[in-house]
Amino acid sequence: MRRFTCHLQQLFLLAAAALLTFSACQKDNVAEVVIPVISNPGLKDGKDTIAVGDTRVLRPQLTNAKEPTFLWLVNGVVAGTDSTYTFKPTASGNYTISFKVSAGNSLNSYFYQIRVIDKYDNGFFIVNEGWFGHSNGDVNFYRYGEDTLYQNVYSRENPGKTLGTTAEYGVIFNNRIYLVSKDAPMVAADAHSMKELGRTAQPPATANAFCPVNNSTGLLSTTDGVYPVDLGSLAIGAKIAGITGQVGGMLKAGNYVFVMSESAGIVVLNASDFSIAATLVKADIGLAATPDGTVWAGQGQNLYAINSTTLAVNTIALPFPVYGAWGAWNGTMITASTIENAVFIAKTNDWGINGKEIYKYQPGNAASLQTPFVTLPADRELYGAGFRYNPGNNTLVATGVEPGYGTHFEKNTLFIYNATSGAVVKSIPYTGYFFPAIPVFNN
Repeated sequence: MRRFTCHLQQLFLLAAAALLTFSACQKDNVAEVVIPVISNPGLKDGKDTIAVGDTRVLRPQLTNAKEPTFLWLVNGVVAGTDSTYTFKPTASGNYTISFKVSAGNSLNSYFYQIRVIDKYDNGFFIVNEGWFGHSNGDVNFYRYGEDTLYQNVYSRENPGKTLGTTAEYGVIFNNRIYLVSKDAPMVAADAHSMKELGRTAQPPATANAFCPVNNSTGLLSTTDGVYPVDLGSLAIGAKIAGITGQVGGMLKAGNYVFVMSESAGIVVLNASDFSIAATLVKADIGLAATPDGTVWAGQGQNLYAINSTTLAVNTIALPFPVYGAWGAWNGTMITASTIENAVFIAKTNDWGINGKEIYKYQPGNAASLQTPFVTLPADRELYGAGFRYNPGNNTLVATGVEPGYGTHFEKNTLFIYNATSGAVVKSIPYTGYFFPAIPVFNN
């Protein structure tokens, strides 16, 4: 038995030695696997958000790659075979871009995730009056995070079409931007692409502002009353009964539409049928609403807080007078926060212009009216509606021009302030005879 066991051990040792010899031979005959390394994808975390029409050049850096070949796929479809790839989307959506590199006997890959938004999603618009007698009104666009303005985007997106010689007002509702010119039809455009969708007939009188009321109807204010507009056909209906003369700003709050009439005061319409529910105080600036449902307006040294449910009016004394712009109507310098019960107004001259100081009134805090919340630099003053609150990021957006006349109007600055602290977030100078009317937000 012992001799048999020894014999087995000898056989095992011989087999093991043969196996080791075979393995060594196999190792000598197999090429070493060298994996190409993507040392830097060229895009942080491989993720980005861009707008339709923008470009991103993807240029991954490689090491350990000898005579590599490349393959790019966009959402699974072959898009290129170069070492770099330029991505220029024509439609919004989420895109997965696959990069594959092959070198020798090995392969590596990387996946980029790029979100593409519509061209005019990530920012806000400024409606411009235009240079009367020289150029029509138009729209500029500011994209968040940048230090420049995209100029005249309406005419760029709609070749051959124009707004009026004085574009004064804009509002966004249900993905449409409505652009009101004093001497031309109101235009409806896609708020994401700025492509015109349609326009009204010529209004019966000079148009001032527009207020969407529900999904089917809005109200157009003019120098001769208020007219309903069908949001589908953009047909202008018969004038609202009981309101005559010039009408400016309008605001829907709760079950009512508040309408500023130059002659009658603030006329309150029932939103359901546009019948007159009440006529309140006269006002020169307005209208704005705070989260508590208060509608704000003002005249002289009075600031009015209107309860949008009971229509009760509370008067707050101002340490300075406020002035509107009935003679050459604009949106007037008043706006309100959407996250706190605070209203912003400007101190101007008796023409409602030349303002530099913006005050932030917090109800019950009279001291908040004693010191400006924001003061523009000495070489700039507010123009048009002057400023508006941006609910998308809690900022105050102000449009300034150089004081004076003539060539001074060519020098503009877009100011963005933190609406809580008043600190300057951005100050962007730009040149051109735009005559900014009002900022408009796609929120």
